[in-house]
Amino acid sequence: MKRKILVVIIYIILIFATIKLLYNNITNNILIDKYKNGEYAENEAKALTNFDFSQNYVANYNYGNILYNNGEYEKAIEQYDNALEGFVPKDKECNIRINYALSICKTVQVDENDANSIEEAIEKYQSAVDILTEKGCANKNDSNGHNSKAQTLKEDIEKEIERLKKLQQEGQQEEENNDDNQDGEGNKNPNEEEIENKIQDIKQSATQRQRQIETQFRNYGSNYDYNRIQKNW
Repeated sequence: MKRKILVVIIYIILIFATIKLLYNNITNNILIDKYKNGEYAENEAKALTNFDFSQNYVANYNYGNILYNNGEYEKAIEQYDNALEGFVPKDKECNIRINYALSICKTVQVDENDANSIEEAIEKYQSAVDILTEKGCANKNDSNGHNSKAQTLKEDIEKEIERLKKLQQEGQQEEENNDDNQDGEGNKNPNEEEIENKIQDIKQSATQRQRQIETQFRNYGSNYDYNRIQKNW
């Protein structure tokens, strides 16, 4: 009797697994067809993350890519993080980490006249670098990691971090000069005016650099293939 019950349970499990496999197959094909037509279907992508016992990282990765394309970067970050929690083949992990880091970069909204905003931006960019270097996709030092795209992205992010740090230091210097170089009538001496003019020139250059960086991150889509859909079965 117990043996019969066990056989029935096994059959039920097999039937459930077969149905789930067919569901994943059909849903994934629908998702890919929509994706090719420029329609990023979140519901179908999300459905594939439920009860997907085999290659679950793929479902989370695909869902994260859909969210990324829809501009929902915070949600995309969550899905890429979920994708990395389970087993991920070594040759696939760097793709996830690149998209993860790009999503973090997309959330940066920096006000270069606000010291706190600059500091927050630096922290976010640094967390993106940490994602790329955690498993060696990019190297923490100057030498290359085992993924050239991850290494290039890491180096570009670090350039922006250095630019923001320089801007941060210049802002601190400006505050110190304002405190130290005012005369008794509250007027600025010639040296202070010269310093402020230089700082304004630097800020204009920094603004141009920020626009270049934002454009560069937008263009990473074609270079880093963040929107590639993979089979979910």
